[in-house]
Amino acid sequence: MYDLLIKNGTVVDGTGAPRFQADVAVKDGKIARIAPGIAEEAETVIDATGLVVAPGFIDTHTHSDGTVFSPETTGYNHLEDGATTELAGQCGSMAAPYYGEFDPSHGISREEYERICESYTSYFAYVDSIPHGANLAFFAGQGPIRGKVMGFGDGTPNEEQLEQMRSLMREAMECGCLGFSTGLVYTPSVFAGTHELVEIAKVAHEYGGVYTTHIRGEGNQLKESIEEALVIGRESGIPVNISHIKVIGRQNEGNSRDIIRYIEENQKAGMTITADQYPFTGGSAPLISQIPPKYLTAGKAEGLRCLAESAELRKQAEWSIFHEAHEFESNIYSAGYEGCLIAGAYKTKEHIGKTLAQLAEKQGKTPFDACIDLLAANDGIVQGIYFSQNDSDLLNFMSQPWVMCGSDWSDYGAVVDREKKYGSHPRAMGTMARRLELIRDNGLWTLEDAIYRLTGMPSEVYGLPMIGKLKEGLNADITIFDYKNVQANADYDHPFRKNNGIEYVIVNGKTAVKNGEFTGVKNGKVLRMKRER
Repeated sequence: MYDLLIKNGTVVDGTGAPRFQADVAVKDGKIARIAPGIAEEAETVIDATGLVVAPGFIDTHTHSDGTVFSPETTGYNHLEDGATTELAGQCGSMAAPYYGEFDPSHGISREEYERICESYTSYFAYVDSIPHGANLAFFAGQGPIRGKVMGFGDGTPNEEQLEQMRSLMREAMECGCLGFSTGLVYTPSVFAGTHELVEIAKVAHEYGGVYTTHIRGEGNQLKESIEEALVIGRESGIPVNISHIKVIGRQNEGNSRDIIRYIEENQKAGMTITADQYPFTGGSAPLISQIPPKYLTAGKAEGLRCLAESAELRKQAEWSIFHEAHEFESNIYSAGYEGCLIAGAYKTKEHIGKTLAQLAEKQGKTPFDACIDLLAANDGIVQGIYFSQNDSDLLNFMSQPWVMCGSDWSDYGAVVDREKKYGSHPRAMGTMARRLELIRDNGLWTLEDAIYRLTGMPSEVYGLPMIGKLKEGLNADITIFDYKNVQANADYDHPFRKNNGIEYVIVNGKTAVKNGEFTGVKNGKVLRMKRER
């Protein structure tokens, strides 16, 4: 007897091959058989008539490495979006190793956080011991690696410090990381030079890893920033992935075409280059990351204190945002104060839903003073949404065969009110559904090609051979959906509204979503890269 039998569905197996009609049988967490008219009995039967049966979607860009500390975390938002696997530790910001930065919103004490995150070894031991809604796999964030060795400030590492960074990267890869990530607009990653990143990349490459990067600039500096990523790839031999590829700034609209040509030229020259993307024109990042990093070299807390106490320093910082964008691109510059929405405020939740311009007007302050005071009142824990992109560039990137899908968000616990903001963005709930919706409505890809870029392609890129495809013997991660009626209902005012069309989600053989609703089942595993070395 099978544990689960999915009957009468249209199978799209994640390889790019044509769809076909078949049943899918599951036993002991694995796909046991795929064939028409399976007659054997099963403990549970799902009738998938009129539905697509596909591999579980892979969210290639998340930040769930930090949400694992909350016992209330379920990952329901990813699961109800069809994602059975999340790749975390992105933008250079993995939870481990601890180097002095602590976010009290994690819900555990600083002492407990420091103990768990002391090293990659201790962190992986912890995440292996707790339940997960979806599968999790991790990148080693370059920020903590640099922070552990060099602290918060700038400066060029000497050979001894470089070797310490290499050693940390080796530990990360031995623990099963997929490679390493950078967030080159965030402290302390922003202070790393290209040579430093090449040296870390060489270690990750030895293990078959991938370099995934939030580049230094996504607007005026977009091409130069991608060029740096490709230099790192060429000099180390490592494959390169551009995180949440986009064009920001109204003045840069249409530049996606030049960037696509540039990347394709380098692909033809032999480089392995991919990208991930979220299907929204509003981006999101911590508000503190929009402050020029030279004002935060003593750490975020001390930098904020100095800015809050000195009107002259605030004046200098604001001038830098708008007149030194060639050095550091802030979304305050790209979107303007009227385009910066407060999506989350750790302590002053009454400010959520206002733009910085609106907050300033209400408080009778300049917008930058309001920004700094907001950060200071919330210990720096403020999330912003920045409206600085456009639809044409978004669709141009989505049309490329080397672009995968990533939400750039994290898990949420079941206690979250789906009708309210708590620092969130519609990509938290509707990334996969919206991507399918845009592909279908704009005729960008066949269904088979669309599913391959959501499943089979990321499993190949990141060395995860047991997921991403429907084949006998592979993990039974399966998403069953109504392609004609897939619709993302989340928006910026209601970021947790449920999608239409995502009917069933199976994680390692257990049903995590039934009739579009999270069942409470947490059957995810920690996955590790497997490649020939």
